[in-house]
Amino acid sequence: MPKKSSREKAVALLTARDRTEEELRRRLRRDGFEPEDVEATLCWLKEIGYLDDRRTAKLYVENRNRFGPLGRLGLEAKLKEKGIDGAIIDQVINNPEQDYQLARRLAAERLTRLGTLPKQKQRQRLGSYLGRRGFSWEVIRSVLAEASLDCLDTDL
Repeated sequence: MPKKSSREKAVALLTARDRTEEELRRRLRRDGFEPEDVEATLCWLKEIGYLDDRRTAKLYVENRNRFGPLGRLGLEAKLKEKGIDGAIIDQVINNPEQDYQLARRLAAERLTRLGTLPKQKQRQRLGSYLGRRGFSWEVIRSVLAEASLDCLDTDL
């Protein structure tokens, strides 16, 4: 069976899921294609509209917002891992209000699991959880302040 060309391999990879230019470059090089062939293939894919880092980043952010929310810091880190340029990241990343709303949603979901813990322990765990999800300290502080007033258990 003849070996696939870099174009065939790239199209097959893009059929499975959207990839960034850098992800595709890494994968094709890993699969043994010559750097010149890889670059020519990437150029061709961009020309025909199959490879668009901005579209891929935007879809990634929308998907994460729906199914696994991350804060601005977390999204920025994930997009950089995927090889997305900083200017594109700035265009597609959540605005501060979206970030706050996502953090509130996550906090409300998490508080259902923390309901039996004392107030201080709930605050600690909630703050740590939001921090691991890539939310800034300002957003975490605002959500914790709101949660203290609305949702947190009171120590009797």
